[in-house]
Amino acid sequence: MSQMLTNQELFHFCEQLSIILRSGISSIEGLQILHDGSKSQRSREIFEALLKSQEETGSLSQALEDAGIFPSSMAAYVKTGEETGCLDEVMQSLAVHYEQEAEISRSIRSAVTYPLIMLGMMGAVIVILLVKVLPVFQQVFRQMGLEMNGLSSGLLKTGSVMSRYCAVFLTILAVLILCTIFLCCSAKGRSMLGKFAARLPLVKEIPVAMDYGRLTQAISMGIRSGLDPESSLELADNLLSHPLIKERLKKAQKLLNEGAPFPEAMTESELFQGMDARLISIGIRAGATDEVMQKLSEHYREESVSIVERVISVVEPTIVILLSILVGLVLLSVMMPLLGILSDMII
Repeated sequence: MSQMLTNQELFHFCEQLSIILRSGISSIEGLQILHDGSKSQRSREIFEALLKSQEETGSLSQALEDAGIFPSSMAAYVKTGEETGCLDEVMQSLAVHYEQEAEISRSIRSAVTYPLIMLGMMGAVIVILLVKVLPVFQQVFRQMGLEMNGLSSGLLKTGSVMSRYCAVFLTILAVLILCTIFLCCSAKGRSMLGKFAARLPLVKEIPVAMDYGRLTQAISMGIRSGLDPESSLELADNLLSHPLIKERLKKAQKLLNEGAPFPEAMTESELFQGMDARLISIGIRAGATDEVMQKLSEHYREESVSIVERVISVVEPTIVILLSILVGLVLLSVMMPLLGILSDMII
């Protein structure tokens, strides 16, 4: 059971367990119910391990840690829920959190998939033109006693090199595909991809918005679990990946430890600014901090999806235009001389 659970699997686990806990059933009985209803061998093994650990330790949070496939932040929130007697609310908040994480991941994948498929198809068309079509035109030119011009000759040589070393190019393509799978499917790969994306001008705001969505959601969950905002910030640190936000969070925690009020610490550390900082301040005075943070979390997540859609709306036509121009140049480089010959023959 070394593979970490996906956000979708975590959502189903937290959602089902929260329903059971709200019904007045204990967590260990709930795990037994989920085990009996499991249909896959892997699910049964997970619940068996959780049941065994909880029977030995008496703690669901410790069982989650011992399993090794649940996020450490999740175990920390569950421990807080056990200590405060709000485990059902904590599990429901975690279910909402992982559902939102799964939804935003699906949105990003669906937005990126079509341009990648289109890029692959257009690339395949260009390769076929260079490797298969241009040699046919070369034979036609030779039969007419003509030579191809500079551009078409250069493209023909490129196609010849690709055909001659196709095994090398296929190996490179396979390596690129494996690297893409690693970057998208592994935690380390996603971390590397996030650091790289943070430097790109068009997409650098996406990881910032996603991290702020996680941060505000974590604070909301912590407060609903019975924690104060300061303790909620400490738990939120494990959910963040953007270095700038983590740095601001550390600064905010330092200000809080020095005795600064929560709203001032958020503003002076630049963790929250402008309207967001004012909303948090109002929420604290009104005793509705968790609700304000939940609303901000939804705002940040919607903003991250909106940024992805804007980037795709720019990248997609750009890819189409560039590849269309390239295909057009390949065809025109061989068609124009032939049209000139045909016009001379007609005259």
